[in-house]
Amino acid sequence: MIVLETGPEGFSLSMEGHRVIVHSERRPCVELGTGEDARSGRNGSVRRDGRIRYLPLRKFRIEESSPTRAIVDFEGRLRLDARLAGGVLRLGFERPTDRYDRFRLRLAAVPGEAVFGCGERFGRLDLKGRSVALRVEDRGSRRQFCPIPLPRTLKRNGRRIDSTYLPLPCFVSTERYWVFADTSSYARFDFRSSRQTVLEFRRTPREIAVGRGGSAAETAASLAYHAGRPPPVPGWTRTGVILGVGGGASEVLRKLNAAREAGVPVCAVWVRDWCGFRNTRQGFHVYWNWEPDEGLYPDLPGFISRLRSEGVRFLGYINPYLAADGGLFPEVRDRGLLVRSPAGGEYRFGAGPYASAMPDLTNPQAFRWVKDTLRARMIGPGMSGWLLDFGEELPDDAVLHSGEKPRDLRNLWPVLWARACREAIREAGASEEIAFFQRSGWAGSPALVSGFWAGTQIADFSDAAGISSVVPAGLSAGLSGAGFWHFDAGGCVSGSFGSRNPECLKRWFEMAAFSPIFRTQEGIRPLADSQYWTDSSCLRHFARMAGIFAALAPYHEAAARECSEAGLPPVRHLWIHYEEDPEVRFLDHQYLYGRDLLVCPVFRKGQEVKDAWLPPDRWVHFWTSRVFRGGPVSLDAPLGYPLVFYRESSRFAPLFDTIRRTARRL
Repeated sequence: MIVLETGPEGFSLSMEGHRVIVHSERRPCVELGTGEDARSGRNGSVRRDGRIRYLPLRKFRIEESSPTRAIVDFEGRLRLDARLAGGVLRLGFERPTDRYDRFRLRLAAVPGEAVFGCGERFGRLDLKGRSVALRVEDRGSRRQFCPIPLPRTLKRNGRRIDSTYLPLPCFVSTERYWVFADTSSYARFDFRSSRQTVLEFRRTPREIAVGRGGSAAETAASLAYHAGRPPPVPGWTRTGVILGVGGGASEVLRKLNAAREAGVPVCAVWVRDWCGFRNTRQGFHVYWNWEPDEGLYPDLPGFISRLRSEGVRFLGYINPYLAADGGLFPEVRDRGLLVRSPAGGEYRFGAGPYASAMPDLTNPQAFRWVKDTLRARMIGPGMSGWLLDFGEELPDDAVLHSGEKPRDLRNLWPVLWARACREAIREAGASEEIAFFQRSGWAGSPALVSGFWAGTQIADFSDAAGISSVVPAGLSAGLSGAGFWHFDAGGCVSGSFGSRNPECLKRWFEMAAFSPIFRTQEGIRPLADSQYWTDSSCLRHFARMAGIFAALAPYHEAAARECSEAGLPPVRHLWIHYEEDPEVRFLDHQYLYGRDLLVCPVFRKGQEVKDAWLPPDRWVHFWTSRVFRGGPVSLDAPLGYPLVFYRESSRFAPLFDTIRRTARRL
């Protein structure tokens, strides 16, 4: 029920006992603004906003007030239409003029609450006390991930340390309410005040939805339902490791056979260089020409068919760019299907041998070309999926076929790519067989992709972008409705900070064993980094953890089903099930996998004793069967035995105990 209460100077709007908006003439809840064009950086990307002038709307007039609807007019400049539908309060906004291009709304906050979400966030999980930018961005280069975070380094090219591939315009509060903004524009959510949350947008949002739940789990599930339920992920992804390998058909077979001979269960190979590669000073880079490289993979359909006959599927790689010296480029250029520059030609990214351009997905012919390419060159030859990379850099000064301003479409750019992939899969009749995972996204993405992955991580123990950064990233994504999520097991980037070492690689494997997808990554310097096939101890460790992952298949299935049907993420924050424990809101680096497994990964070099917090329950230590009732613990966690617990009352307890007794020994 909506309750609109008026007073001498203002009003308050509440839903089911939760105060949503408080307005007074001294502290108006809504402002309209105008702003200067933002400064542009590399490829036209925004570096910072120009000066913004806001007009507070102080005077108001109540036009309608009922248990299911309230309409408030602000000075004839803005009309707020609040409707209660399906248990969700939907705030709509009507403006009689387009004079204003900025919008600011103040929502009531609850003192003492914690706030989670806003998409995939790699730092501190509780956003209270912070102002969060919501703009799809590439997190940046190795230089920006420097272990010594100098301000100038972190702001290079306009990217901040809190930038993310997957921002989502929503959040959830420990006071059991959530907020979701239906917008495609740049936004900023300011949680620095204890009494109000300020939502700021470059364009007036189409709608802001506010929902509530009877518990933390109900609240998280309700937000996920509103964000869009993900399509089911094919079951084959849960039966073994997706092996990240490359180097040509013979090398793929050599690395695959090394893994299988050691006892590693492999469900698929993920081959980035199916279309070729380039060796650069920065390392290994895929050749962005989306057709098979006949030198590396002669008769790719036959190779895929051979692997499939042995029970191994094949995944590829794609991104929105086309290499300017590739075989596909002339056709797309000559048909006028590329994003254009202000000068009239195709918009070029990079230079020389690295020059590329992007198909313009606002052009229906280009959209069809992308789908046809996916079907002809990836689905047709037999691929069971791919990773969709990049999608974060649509230049502000680009010219689009639709006539839309790129800055208004930037956040939707990865959504358009996800839609093209999903439609190509559906048109091929392969929805139950093919999975694709995307790095970037925005509102609308969760309902299209098979899942997300954490993007480019440093293959080391560093906090800013190393192994420890992926846990808060997965937890915040899950609390934003992006439930099915995983990471590169092994990280990706090395080089400037040293090569990936065996100990770190093993810790990556341990965390992947207790996650929805176990997919390895060779890294951009595969010859310099430790790999499972170059180190016998890594190979034995890999076989042990991969075997545990495969043995957990029934549990993976239950967690995936709960994500698709109930909206609860597989990698989930402890608050979802233990909100009565005041300590859990501060836990950024341990997680529940599904309902019953508590995972506390090791993130420090040389560490073999791990401290953890157990919420109130009866927890069984996975490796010794010791039972704990909750509170702080400090236990041994040597390599091969990560700190993991399961609930004693779990229906999967017999499975967990069987795995303990039968897992491959080191």
